[in-house]
Amino acid sequence: MSIKVLYSRGGQSEIECAFCAGKGIDPFELLSPISICPVCSGRKVVEIKEPILECAFCGGTGAHPHTRLTCTGCMGRGVQTIKEPVVTCPKCDGSGANIYGNMPCALCHGAGVISTKIEEETAPVEKEAPAEEVEEA
Repeated sequence: MSIKVLYSRGGQSEIECAFCAGKGIDPFELLSPISICPVCSGRKVVEIKEPILECAFCGGTGAHPHTRLTCTGCMGRGVQTIKEPVVTCPKCDGSGANIYGNMPCALCHGAGVISTKIEEETAPVEKEAPAEEVEEA
């Protein structure tokens, strides 16, 4: 699915709601055929901070891949804000899903990529053995 940016200014973007495809109505009619979209509240658009990347977990649809609920990775927006520069997530190999495929990856939160700064913070750090104190008698 492609990201449809309608407006962009000052680090904020307004995009078409991915969950309802810009219609403003709940696509699954969970409560009633005329209920409003739970993501955009019927506005047909959502605001998100830039830079943005299509959600790898839901494929940009805004819907959880296995249910009729909103995607828990992007909260139904279809896109996620990322911190650049990025690399492919080493835990999910860019799929955005955990090993069972039913939830977003715990490291990248469904984006499929992580910031190189996050990767540096989570890298294992070698600890030095504590130096033994020698007491002189």
